[in-house]
Amino acid sequence: MNLVYVGIPFYNAEKYLDYAIRSVLNQTYTNWKMTLIDDGSTDSSLALARKYTSDTRVKVISDGRNKGLVYRLNELVKLSDCKYFVRMDADDIMHPQRLEKQLRYLEEHPQADVVGSWAYSIDTGNRVVGILKNKVNPSVIGDVFAHACFIHPSVMGKRDWFSNNPYDSRYIRVEDMELWCRTIEKSNFYNLSEPLLFYREIGVPYLCKYLLSMKGVRTLIIKYYSANLLKRYGMLIINYVKCLLYALFTVFGLQNILIKRRSNSISFKLKTEASSKLMAVIK
Repeated sequence: MNLVYVGIPFYNAEKYLDYAIRSVLNQTYTNWKMTLIDDGSTDSSLALARKYTSDTRVKVISDGRNKGLVYRLNELVKLSDCKYFVRMDADDIMHPQRLEKQLRYLEEHPQADVVGSWAYSIDTGNRVVGILKNKVNPSVIGDVFAHACFIHPSVMGKRDWFSNNPYDSRYIRVEDMELWCRTIEKSNFYNLSEPLLFYREIGVPYLCKYLLSMKGVRTLIIKYYSANLLKRYGMLIINYVKCLLYALFTVFGLQNILIKRRSNSISFKLKTEASSKLMAVIK
């Protein structure tokens, strides 16, 4: 019986999708199923994904329509028939031991609903830039707004948990934050304190997506801090200031400086070791 179901939605991801798929194929844990679901791509992504269907663990689905990430995430959960559901983005790369280590944690800690991990921050050339860290046991809404809860594509969780807590299509670009805010105080969340994902964020065009995300964050701030006006308006001001700074840095081609500040620097030795792991998993 397969315990792990990996769901990867993709849209015009031809540049990086091959890396993402190969990183799953090269996992140390091999008893998984993977569904690649196309969201109406107009590039060669679908043809690329279909090259891997000779592996019986891999399934590709396409209805030719563009329905959006939230719809596809909920669709993947419904399609899952395994005990655990794994999130993965089409432009990221799994550490070779990600599935093995997260599965072991969930099996040894049955009280856990969702487990994430730290991540290596990488650029468009697959170069390791830094490490992104989260709290080991995020447990309050403040952890979500402090971006200390989960790196979304790093999570593995009980399939039944995701089924009972679907993503909300009203929160585009912040569907993960909304989900964590809605569930964190009635769920058991954990992060493994080691990077098990190579998270692509440096060098990727991001301004429009960032501003849309921050708009969604403002909606969540107003919703969850309605009784604390001082906190609410303080957070909203910070949100607007961040948007202004990001826009200004982007105009002058300096946005990567801000993105790099989100991650922790790492030694040359650790960076070399991480790069070696990355190259091995996408070979």
